[in-house]
Amino acid sequence: MPKILIIANPVSGRGRGARVAEKTELRLRELGDATETLFTSKRGDAKVFAGRAPDFDRVVAVGGDGTVNEILNGLPDNAPPLGQIPVGTANVLAKTFGLPRTPRSGADTIHAGHAVNVDVGLANGRKFLLMASAGFDAQVVHDFHAQRTGAIRMREYFTWSLRAIFNYEPPRFRVTADGKKLPDGSYVLVSNLPCYGGPLAFTRNAKVNDGALDLLVFSAWGKLNVVRLFAEAFAGDPCAMPDATHLLVKKVLIEADTPLPWQVDGDPGEMLPLTVEMGAQQVKLVVPEATKSELEAQRQT
Repeated sequence: MPKILIIANPVSGRGRGARVAEKTELRLRELGDATETLFTSKRGDAKVFAGRAPDFDRVVAVGGDGTVNEILNGLPDNAPPLGQIPVGTANVLAKTFGLPRTPRSGADTIHAGHAVNVDVGLANGRKFLLMASAGFDAQVVHDFHAQRTGAIRMREYFTWSLRAIFNYEPPRFRVTADGKKLPDGSYVLVSNLPCYGGPLAFTRNAKVNDGALDLLVFSAWGKLNVVRLFAEAFAGDPCAMPDATHLLVKKVLIEADTPLPWQVDGDPGEMLPLTVEMGAQQVKLVVPEATKSELEAQRQT
């Protein structure tokens, strides 16, 4: 009988997190699993709760990508598989791996326990599964989180971004990848997944378990080029743009002459410089059986 630790953000999904956690726990118990649910009340709680992972067979995040990131950074080495019932704003991880969106289907997936190994990146030592970046999105994330109150809606990010672009002046980043100096960029993204958020995809061919990170450096300046880049992420392939450099890397250093923010997994980081590198260990992620089969087939091609 598996023992499952549920770590839930009760305010995630505009307050649905608590109800989703309760329904998930009920279904897991119907399936015969032993469960314990811990609710977060402030930032950092999920990271602390994740320290109990060795006492369980699986750890489940009920919340968004930020909750998953906190848990990831609290998991000890050789932790049990991590699952998610997505209740967040963007749910990039769920979109990438086809995670079920309902408590019942999600609990069934957690109970089945099909797990895949996923690369883990480090942004100034902070673990991440999605991405880290410097540029327009990092500025929006910092400004938005500094003024937000309560739950976040996806349309609020969109509205905030539209307002922000009018006063935004793309900075100049110095980029060094695996010891090699690259052309300066106005936007730098280091990604572990093909998805970015919502309908956007900057690194559509990124693989989650290839032992490398996808680096995109965009070198064109001016706010109109920022708009062009994000439009391409919506409908095209930013990595193929003439002003873009795309590489598979192990380590990236991003610097600037003035204090500029960076973001990781949709949450604000600190100020540059930023070192992004491939972590030494992968994490086991619980996914639907079909997703596991698909990823295994990709590795064989």
